[in-house]
Amino acid sequence: MGDKILEFVHSSKGKMLFQALGLPVPPQLKRAKGAYEDKSLSGVNALVGASEPGKSVEAVVKALDAMGASLRVSADLAGLEGVKAAAAKAKVEVSLSQADNGVPEGAYVFDVTGAKSAADLRALYDFFHPRLRKVPANSRIVVISRVKGDTKSVEQETAQAALPGFIRSLAKESGGNGTTANLIQVKTGAEGAIEGALRFFLSPHSAFVTGQVLPVVGAPKGVKAAAFSAKPLTGKIAVVTGAARGIGASIAEVLAREGATVIGVDRPADESTLGATMANIGGVVCPLDITEADAGKKLAAVAKEKGGAIDIIVHNAGITRDKMLRNMKPHLWDMVLDVNLGSIVRCNEQLLAIDGFAPNARIVCISSIGGIAGNAGQTNYAATKSAVIGYVDAMAHELAGKGIAINAIAPGFIETQMTAAIPVVTREVARRLSSLSQGGLPVDIAEAVTFMASPLAAGVNGATLRVCGQNLVGA
Repeated sequence: MGDKILEFVHSSKGKMLFQALGLPVPPQLKRAKGAYEDKSLSGVNALVGASEPGKSVEAVVKALDAMGASLRVSADLAGLEGVKAAAAKAKVEVSLSQADNGVPEGAYVFDVTGAKSAADLRALYDFFHPRLRKVPANSRIVVISRVKGDTKSVEQETAQAALPGFIRSLAKESGGNGTTANLIQVKTGAEGAIEGALRFFLSPHSAFVTGQVLPVVGAPKGVKAAAFSAKPLTGKIAVVTGAARGIGASIAEVLAREGATVIGVDRPADESTLGATMANIGGVVCPLDITEADAGKKLAAVAKEKGGAIDIIVHNAGITRDKMLRNMKPHLWDMVLDVNLGSIVRCNEQLLAIDGFAPNARIVCISSIGGIAGNAGQTNYAATKSAVIGYVDAMAHELAGKGIAINAIAPGFIETQMTAAIPVVTREVARRLSSLSQGGLPVDIAEAVTFMASPLAAGVNGATLRVCGQNLVGA
């Protein structure tokens, strides 16, 4: 298992060979090596810009300062006075960009919430065009716009609707050196939740997330965006299904890294493997078939034994039983639908009915780009993963009134035992069909799940975030 070509390319001989042949060299991604840090951008120059009048720029300036970034502006850009005024109000020092003198920025944040017409979008060109040739490897680009329907005119709505297409194209242009580009859509009044999203997108924790659109719509009832704290999941009880190995094990490890007590769930047949995984993180072993009729009640009972209700549940357990629909036996359809979808719905309903969720709980469901794009021979699997996205969207409003948030993560090609079994040519094509020219690692999914499970995502509810390196499948 593993990307041998990527390893070879970054050897001295491999790099010389690829360059001599004129072949693109997949970048080495800079992933996080530990927990979230308060001053995660310490030593990083962050260029800040805004279209006039830049409604969210004050929140951006405060967030970047809180992360320890050195704020930079450019004298020749529209919105400069708005950025300077926001910095002055927040008592944050800003300096002129020195990129022309060989000191480029490693983070770029542009607030386009103030764009009211197509003409205002010229500010995007003016901000990015002069700089893209010199963007350092593994830089981070974030554009901030308004959510759909959050404007006062058709012309303004149209201007804001340009941003998803812009960011997806920019991500494809920028991914060759490991740089990511993402869009935060913020609802009016939810600006206070921008910092958490920026902490994720501007950090190595999001190394395999690019070309994505994340709506920040505001916190559920009774939830407030809190200031950053180290190990933000300390004291939280987190349930992870399918936790014995692979992506589930990685999710459990990263949640524990951020302070959570993890209850790892997997089939009784995998109890030994699950036990080893939980032993490494001080977790709780819960051998349980998640499709049991009372699985939710049993999970609540285990959480109660550990001192409380469930703060976080990650519905990761899933199976594939691939066959062309014309050849698929009914039990294969039923099995996949029950494990991948039915168990999630039943479990959540039971936990809600018996107050098994703690106040301000967070639910994270694992979908797939297969549910977005579809795959031949996976009608059962794709149906469930598409349904998960719809379920999350439909449940978000109802749960928000209870103080609970629900979101989904849609993985792309991830280096696991399952993908290692794919025929070599198909596997190699799948790896290269992304803006980052490689597959992801289980930890990439774990980092995204942990973001959604944490206070950093306080303003995110009902969203599905793809973690796929901007794979062309499902784009």
